[in-house]
Amino acid sequence: MLQAGRALMFSRVYRPKGEYKHLAVVEFVRSKFSDEFADEMLFIFNKTRRKRHIVVYEKVDIVSEEEAKNTIKWAEEFIEKVEEILKK
Repeated sequence: MLQAGRALMFSRVYRPKGEYKHLAVVEFVRSKFSDEFADEMLFIFNKTRRKRHIVVYEKVDIVSEEEAKNTIKWAEEFIEKVEEILKK
């Protein structure tokens, strides 16, 4: 999802800068494409970013198999939507 969000940024000639690059991507997508994504999708995008941070930097083994499968489903939907936007 992060890479797809970055693709949207790059398509509008933006790049995330600073210490909070992943958050910058989420906020960019929210501010520029909120009419293209359901609120729930944007919420999941940010929730996934926060969870990734915890897993990478703080704790391990906190993602269940079911949560992983659901996240993959959401990521596939998010990427499909990004591809639609980029084709416009």
